[in-house]
Amino acid sequence: MQPTHAHGTISVHLARFIVDALRRSGGDMGRFARFHDLGPEVLGNDLARVSTPSALAVWEELTLTEPGTAVGALLTADAPIGTFGLWDYLITSGPSLRESLKQVVEYSAVIGDPANEKLLVEEDGRSLTVRHATGSWGPDVVEAIDWFALAMFLTRARAATGRPLVPLRISVTHGAPGGYRRLAEFFGTTRIDFEAPYNSITFHDDDVRAPLPKAQPGLDLLLAHQARLTLAAAQPVMLWQDSFRMVLAGAFREDTVNLEHVAGRLAMSPRTLQRRLRELGTTWREEVESVRQERTMELLRTTDLPLQVIAARVGYSDMRALRRAVRRWDGRAPRDIRTAGGLAVPAAPGGGDPPPPARAPTRKGGFMCKTAPGLA
Repeated sequence: MQPTHAHGTISVHLARFIVDALRRSGGDMGRFARFHDLGPEVLGNDLARVSTPSALAVWEELTLTEPGTAVGALLTADAPIGTFGLWDYLITSGPSLRESLKQVVEYSAVIGDPANEKLLVEEDGRSLTVRHATGSWGPDVVEAIDWFALAMFLTRARAATGRPLVPLRISVTHGAPGGYRRLAEFFGTTRIDFEAPYNSITFHDDDVRAPLPKAQPGLDLLLAHQARLTLAAAQPVMLWQDSFRMVLAGAFREDTVNLEHVAGRLAMSPRTLQRRLRELGTTWREEVESVRQERTMELLRTTDLPLQVIAARVGYSDMRALRRAVRRWDGRAPRDIRTAGGLAVPAAPGGGDPPPPARAPTRKGGFMCKTAPGLA
């Protein structure tokens, strides 16, 4: 089921869980103060749908915590049935795990972004496999979400059957992460295929066809009906233009500022994106310039990066073009903005801008574009 008004959003239950997980981990919560769809009023509304860009920002911070990308799987150990609302009960209420898995795949939009999360069930008479792919996010974020999806199916399968099920095998499109041993212990198997063609979890046919111990006849049909009603009543919080600007800001961080890439991240064509912007009284060029200005001023005020590095990051050909733009926006030179913000920078020999540091600051987990493999 793919409700279009839910595109670009995730369930508030999922958003609430990852925000709480980040808070418990001691991760940096400061950057989310301006995310109005991650505030307590929104996270406390069970019908709300939080924007996918906001959720991705939380996932990015989660990958910077100690487990790295393995956090996606490991944090599900702290998610009992009910954490994810209706989706949890859909997977535990069918007559068998086989029927329940098919139902939650059909209603995956109850928890995830239907425009970007792709699921498929395959059977061969001996086993049942659930395949998963996510959107074109940063590589660490993609990996963490892939582990999360596979772990969700395992933890819910164990809860539904009341048994410590062990999957026949796990496959992921990524290389082995640093937390491999912890992942093998979590999944209960070392049969994890890395750099596989797709992400999947496979169960034995006997495990998925056995009757569920707590199944109640007809309850799965009632819950499916409730899923349709829930999706129809869902309340996406973020305005489309806000979501667009968050994606565009992410593209600047990834150095992937082009119309086709941003349109793809928003699950629409470049022509549709331009039309939506015209309807809002703006253009692609104006929006790019606006975000470039915000990004430039932020880097000047909060970092000591050399001007040539900032120019490259925001898409200017050289420092002179950057200086002209900053004077046009603010009426001051970049050096004056930094001095006013307490970031006095020593002058280079002979004047001009200071030399770049020996090694520019880096940030593990920063967004770099990667397209997750699709489902064949």
